[in-house]
Parts: sequence; C-alpha cells; structure tokens
Amino acid sequence: MSTTTTRPAQTFTRLKTGPAQGAATVVGILMVVFGILGFIPGVTQHLGEIHFIGPSSTSFIFNIFQNSIFSNIVWIVFGLIGLGAARAPFSLAATGYLLGFGMVFLVIWLYGLAFMDWGGNFFPFNLADQSLNVGLGFALLLTGAATSQLAMKGSRYDEGLWR
Repeated sequence: MSTTTTRPAQTFTRLKTGPAQGAATVVGILMVVFGILGFIPGVTQHLGEIHFIGPSSTSFIFNIFQNSIFSNIVWIVFGLIGLGAARAPFSLAATGYLLGFGMVFLVIWLYGLAFMDWGGNFFPFNLADQSLNVGLGFALLLTGAATSQLAMKGSRYDEGLWR
C-alpha cells in the first residue's frame, strides 16, 4: 500500500511598492553613489588634498562640488536611510524621508548662507554645493508631497498596497 503525502502549497506574498517607495529608492541610490564618488580618484579632483571636515578642503567632485570626507559620509548615510525607508512595509516612512530630508537640505542651504566663510563651519560649501542643496531640498519636498497618501487619495494606491 502506498501513501501520498501532500504538503500545503507555499505562497509568497510580494509587497507591491508605491510611488513614495520608488522615489525614496531612487533618491537613496543617487545619494549613496554621490557619496562614494567623493572617494574615487579621477571623479574627485585633488583627492589628495581632501580634509576630513571643514571648508578648507580643496577637493571637488566632477571639479564642481567641493567635498570633504565628512560630507561624503553624510551623503552615504542619508542615502542608506532613504533605502531603509523605501523598504518599509508602509508608504509613510518613504514619504517622511522625502519630506524630512527635503527640509534637512533646505536647513543645510540656510546654514551655508549664514556660515559659508566662517572658520568653524564643518561643511565645505561653494556656489554649486549651495545650488545643489536648495534644488534638492525643494525637489524632495515636492516629490514627497506628490507621492504622499493625501496626494494619492482616490487612486489605486493606499498605504503602500495596491487594491
């Protein structure tokens, strides 16, 4: 006599991501890449003259953006936070990341306006950096608002799950 053993079918549920998670993923990846580029010779001019912290670093990414070891690390950490927020099972984390870091970049921009030439400044700033900070700040705020639950109300997107 033979017996047949049946096992219950395994089902795998894949969480479908919405626009906020997608935007946070893209932003996070770009920030991590930008931070890593700050350590690559050729992409970063005068890499031998990079300082750990402060405005006196004469190292430039793409010969445009003044950078330091500290600012590169900040870019990488900000990007990793974005990737973590994008992996959260609900969209509020990704929306909060986009809106929150949009405000952070605007605060960094204001800090740069106030303390750009101050010796105690811990970020290297030039006009390109300041333009990047203000542009990225507003872009993240707009992206966060556009992909938020309020903006998506009435669409197929609700709390990170597709209906």
